[in-house]
Amino acid sequence: MREFKKILFIIGIISIFGTSLFAISQDLSAQGKKNLRSANMHLGGKRHEKALPLYEMVLEENPNHVDALNNVAAIYYDMTADYVKARDYFIRLIDVINSIYAEYEELNLTNEKAAKKYFKDNIKKPKLEKMLESVISFKDNCFTQLVNGGKLKIQSEEYEEAIKIFADISAIIPDSTITYRLTALCYEKLGDMENSRNFFIITAELDPADIFAKKQVASLFYNEEKFIESGNWYLEAAKCDPENSDNYYNAGIAYKNAKNDSLAYEAFQKALEFDAENLNIIITLSNIALSLKESDASTMYLQKAVDIDAADGTVDNAMYVTTLCYKLYGLKKFNELIKYAEIWHSIDNSSQEAVQMLYNASRELDDKKLMDKYNKMYQDMQ
Repeated sequence: MREFKKILFIIGIISIFGTSLFAISQDLSAQGKKNLRSANMHLGGKRHEKALPLYEMVLEENPNHVDALNNVAAIYYDMTADYVKARDYFIRLIDVINSIYAEYEELNLTNEKAAKKYFKDNIKKPKLEKMLESVISFKDNCFTQLVNGGKLKIQSEEYEEAIKIFADISAIIPDSTITYRLTALCYEKLGDMENSRNFFIITAELDPADIFAKKQVASLFYNEEKFIESGNWYLEAAKCDPENSDNYYNAGIAYKNAKNDSLAYEAFQKALEFDAENLNIIITLSNIALSLKESDASTMYLQKAVDIDAADGTVDNAMYVTTLCYKLYGLKKFNELIKYAEIWHSIDNSSQEAVQMLYNASRELDDKKLMDKYNKMYQDMQ
């Protein structure tokens, strides 16, 4: 029991010493206090250029002095608009305030009475809770002000100056996507497409949901005729908006230009899922399927195109119909051939080829009635 009391006594001494040590950390020497008073006087008179070196002398003596840190940050923020330095001082101040709270929490574990006094003297009295909230807000706003400064340079077409500002921001906030995106736009304005693309890539890597950045990368690769890379990035963009057919379609175009029919075919098929009646996509799929030697698929897509085209009772693309009829004849799909050769005949009743197709199909099906019908039609055309 005696040993236990001894341990408690030692803890009490450490706790009290810890409290006093922190209180001293906000104290200054006589000269330090004089410097602080003079600095405050100059700052009140809006003579920040005289106040600043005095505050720096205070902080040289006591780097954790809350009021000095706060006022230096305010000078850089409000009076010199040096938001990089202001942010540094705001961060230092946040760290000090958090350390004060940490000291309080640690003390409260062992000595509630001392902790209560500590809180009153070092947190409540100087209103640190309100100060912390304000400081965090100003720290975050430094970033906004820096970005806005870069945007003003863009508006005045000072792109190289804007790039320098965004580089400074990136150095202190390396995960800020907006700075990389704006840097990319600046390089694009300067005609430096390689750097523009690279910064859009950084943007997209930091923010996988940034569809604009991904589409820009895809477009820039396309303009450089790097079609596979372009197609890949359009598919990346599609992940952000999976029900939009445009990105799949653009990927298909890119792969097609790369002469990679397999990749193009997959991309166009995906585009068709979300734009099922797009004749351009359907015909493109029919043509690619033919180049891939998938005759049935090529014919199926062509049938789909004709069905959509003829849905309103008129056919705008007669060539689709004639091509389809020859495909169906080659595949010996005679029942379907009769349907589409009838459409052919309806849009060109003078075509002997259409009637010949109809007669040949009925003969292959051994349909006497249809054979007589189409034979008579053919004879009437002679």
